[in-house]
Amino acid sequence: MFSTYGWVLLLLLMERIWYFQKQPLLRPGFIWDVIYTYQNIVLQIIFLASAPIIVERILAKMFAESYFPLEGAFLQGALEDRSILLNFTVLIILGETVFYVAHYLAHRVSFLWEFHRVHHSSLIVDSFSTSRFHIFDRILFTLPTLLLMIYLKARPEAIVFYFFFRAFMDRYIHSNIPGPRWPHKLMFSSPIFHRWHHSTTPPLLHKYNFSGNFIFMDVLFGTAYDPDPKTHPLPAKFGEEYSNNLFVQQVLPFVFLYKRFKKRWLQNHPPQPQNT
Repeated sequence: MFSTYGWVLLLLLMERIWYFQKQPLLRPGFIWDVIYTYQNIVLQIIFLASAPIIVERILAKMFAESYFPLEGAFLQGALEDRSILLNFTVLIILGETVFYVAHYLAHRVSFLWEFHRVHHSSLIVDSFSTSRFHIFDRILFTLPTLLLMIYLKARPEAIVFYFFFRAFMDRYIHSNIPGPRWPHKLMFSSPIFHRWHHSTTPPLLHKYNFSGNFIFMDVLFGTAYDPDPKTHPLPAKFGEEYSNNLFVQQVLPFVFLYKRFKKRWLQNHPPQPQNT
């Protein structure tokens, strides 16, 4: 509940007081991003469900019941009897590794980019734009981590701490708050670091800062871009002209993929001239 309401409202308030650039609160797409943020609660009300309806969790449960039936497989249940600190540490490392790989592929594979493009469509990056994701993109980013948690039998307390921490960091790094750069030395991400990732500057697009809440994967693979803001002004342009409607955003990737497939098909199979 605190992750849903506390972090969201706290960061929203901080952005109005302390910010990189003065941005309007009711920007284009703001209402739809609020709906994105609270869509699970809306679904609870509609379906009268006692637990949040999260597609990734349902898929993870179905997959685990079908493919993790055997006990004693390699590392299966490895975290079950371990300390909460070790559980939390392993979840952070695995979660960040999965996120980096999925994020890198989402930018480098054209098919996946059409879905991840929804997240990058906001013209103004702030804490509420965090939740703007296509459902397929969310599955790509979240499902592998959930499956690893189930396979390793991570302790529930560690999972709670992990998502509590991640809920804050996800919104913080997207926020308009000018946080310091010194946490980068401790491998923590920040709004400054992640803002470069959302920049539409051609030399930067699809190339840098794929990390989530920690930046060790970017440092390890040489994809970290972290210039001093004193010599490199932070980007001010983000996103592209794209629908702000949640329902349209869920459909557009399929439309663009169909057009791309049709164009490629016609290039490879040009219409034959008819004999008269």
